[in-house]
Amino acid sequence: MARRKREEEHENHERWLVSYADFITLLFAFFTVLYATSQHDLKKQEEFEKSIRKYFSGGGPNSGENPSEFVAETDNRSMLEAPIKTFPPASAGPREIQDYVQRVLKKSMDQGELQDTIQEIHHDTIGARIQLAASSLFASGSADLKVSSAAALDQIGALLKDSKRRLIIEGHTDSEPVHNIKFASNWELSALRATKVLRYLAARDGIDPKTMTAVAYADQKPVVPNDTEEHRAKNRRIEILIVSDSKYSPSR
Repeated sequence: MARRKREEEHENHERWLVSYADFITLLFAFFTVLYATSQHDLKKQEEFEKSIRKYFSGGGPNSGENPSEFVAETDNRSMLEAPIKTFPPASAGPREIQDYVQRVLKKSMDQGELQDTIQEIHHDTIGARIQLAASSLFASGSADLKVSSAAALDQIGALLKDSKRRLIIEGHTDSEPVHNIKFASNWELSALRATKVLRYLAARDGIDPKTMTAVAYADQKPVVPNDTEEHRAKNRRIEILIVSDSKYSPSR
């Protein structure tokens, strides 16, 4: 006797609900993780901002926060740089002053002014020095400031006024003799150039003359040998020394 064929099972048209439920569950889990992550970062950011405000408002390392440890955790060291508008305090050393001067002038002067006017910014045991190219300030053999030098000098003057430090303006020349009737030697030329810059900073930028000294060195302190025109141009310069050592005297 032939076996009766089993009746075909009824097809389930609702199987898609299982896949749909799985999809909804995964989607819910995804957005839950995304939400939790965003909340965590937001909280950390708020804590970081509070720490920075507390540190720069005078809280400092002794206020219960350790900035170095906090920065290591957040890996955002750039936000702990000193405010660019605040000149280093009286206790700052020459290197700190140099770093600040470089950052401020790089921000306030355009690239062309920096290349044409400033030869170098460096420090020594006395303070930070700004070397200005004489060719950007004066015509050859002249001690009259060029009109085109005003913009750069004003940017430097604003920085120097903010420093409230003692300033020494040094005039330097190359070893070539002066060939005009105004100056008997490079001593007179370097002295008048240094004096002209000092007078400009006092009259134009409001720096107290009592805090400034003009010194002439002629060709006695070259930075490179006077053996090529390029080297001689580098030796023709005005150096502005921002003194960090209050006991320093130009005669030393």
